Amino acid sequence: MRGHVFVVNEETLPLHLEHQFVGVSAGKRDTYISLLADTLRVKQDDFVFFYIESKGIHKGRFFGVFQAVDNVVYHLQGRDAFKPNLPVKLIYRKRIKPFRVYPQGVLEWVALDKLPTYSRDLLWTLIYRKMKGKRGNTMLFPWEVKKLISLIQDKNNGQWLSGEHFTFDKSKYVITRGTQTYTHAIGNPVQLSLKEIRKAETYLQAYILQQLSIGDNTFLPKIFGKNIVWIGNEVFAGSGMQKIDILTVEKIDETEYFYRIIELKHPKVKSGSGLQIAPRQLEYYVQWAREDIGGHIPEGRQFNIKPILFVLTQQLNSIPTDVVTAMQRLRSISDSPEIWEMDYAGQVNKVL
Repeated sequence: MRGHVFVVNEETLPLHLEHQFVGVSAGKRDTYISLLADTLRVKQDDFVFFYIESKGIHKGRFFGVFQAVDNVVYHLQGRDAFKPNLPVKLIYRKRIKPFRVYPQGVLEWVALDKLPTYSRDLLWTLIYRKMKGKRGNTMLFPWEVKKLISLIQDKNNGQWLSGEHFTFDKSKYVITRGTQTYTHAIGNPVQLSLKEIRKAETYLQAYILQQLSIGDNTFLPKIFGKNIVWIGNEVFAGSGMQKIDILTVEKIDETEYFYRIIELKHPKVKSGSGLQIAPRQLEYYVQWAREDIGGHIPEGRQFNIKPILFVLTQQLNSIPTDVVTAMQRLRSISDSPEIWEMDYAGQVNKVL
């Protein structure tokens, strides 16, 4: 299961439902590459949930369930980004369709604060998102998607709304059937070019997310996986707010899955975040992930978690020897760590 939570409010939710789209805001800005990367992560048929923020006597809650229509991300700028009659600019958008729409939302305290029997059943991704804030589109792990759907089903006694058109009743704080689905100028499709990866690491991340496909992935499958069933970016890995650049899950067969933890490095990096620290970052991520040593990924083991260092470089064969040596040491805790480098022309080379 792949799912994503979009933040809305009581003014915007009716418009999202009536026009069947989701979007993200960057305040007054017309472009924001990290928001674009988040939106490019949402693929066709992924589940979409709404989180409506608390206001006055109404507490925050989660509503669902919708699906992304396709892989396209649309871009609007200037005054157009306020359409249709929005109080905030939504610059990157995706079309959605109803999957199984439940009228009542699950209260935030039930989803995030009410203690389950086992700590692993907490929706850690949303808890970390709440602690960190400032993320209008948050992905969920497969088991978190299942848990959130279950909570919504329980709240509604398993009864969902029939039909294809929906709106939001602000007085009762419930989704109701609508009379029609409206259309609006959703924007122009976004297509990043290979040249743009030179600008910054976030552009590299966004380009990779744009190119990756669910199922039969043809974009560097030896690195990112062939039969990809889940994609995450900026994945919260612990309360220290470390974030995994890209995490993919590949389905091997009906019983086995393979996890790739990918650390990106770019020629234009902030001080103290370069190649030299990458092996330590990946070591932490592996330990955070492995269930057998108290980590967060169910069934995550040494033999099915692979740390990968993916480096964008102006010239191939530029990885320092000490970085290679440090990555080799990760063999003691993970499956065959790898280093790959890619130049500005898109040529790739395996270093380790």
